[in-house]
Amino acid sequence: MPKEKWLIDPAELDEFQRDILGLGLNDSYAVKGCAGSGKTILALYKANDIRIETIAEDENAIPSFTMIVYTKALREFIRSGIIELGISIKQVIHWEKWDGDMVDHIIVDEAQDFTKGRIDVFNDSKLKSLMLYGDTQQKLYPGGMSIEDTALYLDIPQKELLKNYRLPKSIASIASYLGDDKQLEDKCVKTVIEKPRLKKFESWQKELDFIINEIKTRNLTDVAILVPFNIVKRAKSNNEHRNVETIKQYFDSVGFRHEVKMSEDESSAFELDFDSENPKVMTFHSSKGLQFETVFIPFCDYPNHDEWFDRNFGNPFYVAVTRTYKNLYFTHSERLSLFLKNVPSNKFD
Repeated sequence: MPKEKWLIDPAELDEFQRDILGLGLNDSYAVKGCAGSGKTILALYKANDIRIETIAEDENAIPSFTMIVYTKALREFIRSGIIELGISIKQVIHWEKWDGDMVDHIIVDEAQDFTKGRIDVFNDSKLKSLMLYGDTQQKLYPGGMSIEDTALYLDIPQKELLKNYRLPKSIASIASYLGDDKQLEDKCVKTVIEKPRLKKFESWQKELDFIINEIKTRNLTDVAILVPFNIVKRAKSNNEHRNVETIKQYFDSVGFRHEVKMSEDESSAFELDFDSENPKVMTFHSSKGLQFETVFIPFCDYPNHDEWFDRNFGNPFYVAVTRTYKNLYFTHSERLSLFLKNVPSNKFD
């Protein structure tokens, strides 16, 4: 269950956020911002402004907009905010469910993961404005256009959010070694709470035992456990445990309550309840756009590290690291991940 309110009051917005929120409803633009800069919040507030203006003109009118998000997990995570603002949940859609109907306004969150062809469809389906929010550093899928390239391609203004409200500086310091944003720590408004923890164990089972014990003894109730894969995909015996399915099986075997997001099919039934206190187990990719008080990233050992993994999981690992607003744990039982090799040891506890 989220402990930190993610949908902040409009009075708490900074000058960069207020500038974007003040743009006209018929203006098309692209907004870029690091993880935790408030992109999704601004997208929701813009949708709400459209709703309010429509009702002011005709209280029986249906606001003509669609807000598109990349994953079902993000849609469910922000459901409480959608309801709080009075927005119809039917108008916030993960992209595979979008019917392509023409509307006055289209708002797209996580725009960096949509292809040029998909961006064209969004643009052709709007009657008045297309508003895009994204972060190129968090681009996870092949073919996605960077937010900068998208703004140039559509010839629309680009705005930037320059503050980070989620990450403590101690976590941003590590994240900056994983991505291209070397000023990430300077953007953070939260001071150091505690350093991320890095621990090595005798086996992957011991890693999971540690996570269980830490959750219980510290009474952690807003937790994500993030791994690369949903199920066993790559036939390397010493990599087979690095997936959601294995964690689920192990947690079930010891009677530890949890919830999983394991299906890769976005049209399937959803397995996570973001109002519950159970730890959530999912892939790096599924955690896109979400935030938690505590994030565990187990199995940070890649003895068979190769070019394929480097190419496909650099950005997803960065996304996983930037999901927490307080506590971050890395655990491993073999050679430490090459993703962390350049991070100074004094950055960890």
